[in-house]
Amino acid sequence: MISSEVQIEKHRCLVLDPPIIPPGAPVLVTLHGLGTNGEDLAGLCQAFHLDGCRFVLPDAPLHLPGYPPEALAWYNFQAHDRQEIVKSAEYLFKVLDRFRNDPNLRPVPGQVKKESPIVLMGFSQGGVMSLEAGLNYPGKIAAIVSMSGYMPDSWETLTRAEAAFDTPILLTHGTEDEVVPVEGSRKAVEALKQAGYNPILKEFKMGHQITEESYKAVREFLKGVLKV
Repeated sequence: MISSEVQIEKHRCLVLDPPIIPPGAPVLVTLHGLGTNGEDLAGLCQAFHLDGCRFVLPDAPLHLPGYPPEALAWYNFQAHDRQEIVKSAEYLFKVLDRFRNDPNLRPVPGQVKKESPIVLMGFSQGGVMSLEAGLNYPGKIAAIVSMSGYMPDSWETLTRAEAAFDTPILLTHGTEDEVVPVEGSRKAVEALKQAGYNPILKEFKMGHQITEESYKAVREFLKGVLKV
């Protein structure tokens, strides 16, 4: 894949593109966890081998006290400040807007330019934000994936959700996760179902990580949704 960078709201987005980008190519916005940056999940994205898909890996907007400059966060995990989560979601809306109708891509001659299907997925804090931003984005979301995440305030997240009820949603989690216990995803699934969604939860015997087994489950889910 070809790597490049885009600045949005003065934050870096790493972009991984196929050599030739098909018109309307799916865009998978992939969100890192606490204390890393957009490069952290680049290897995972390349390992998916989803032909014709673009991967956008934005840096989270926050620096936390005591962490090195390259260690970023979507919100302060100790305070769980709702306003920080909302602000990060609003930043992600701008990322989604930018790549849903990428101004740098031209349509096929003689045809109308297609909007790109957008998938939002993330790990840990990134999984939290994939649910928060994916459910509340005013544009169309093709799918949402939350790996080892949770929903800090399900009522606030779901009370004004914009996503259609038939939006495919996958949650994966380790039953031995001591950082974000699996109950976080289980409770999120309950809240999603009560709100009218039909999420899938896949649990694996693992800790706070992405294993080959869980990665393959995400890949198969994405292939089914995107038909690639």
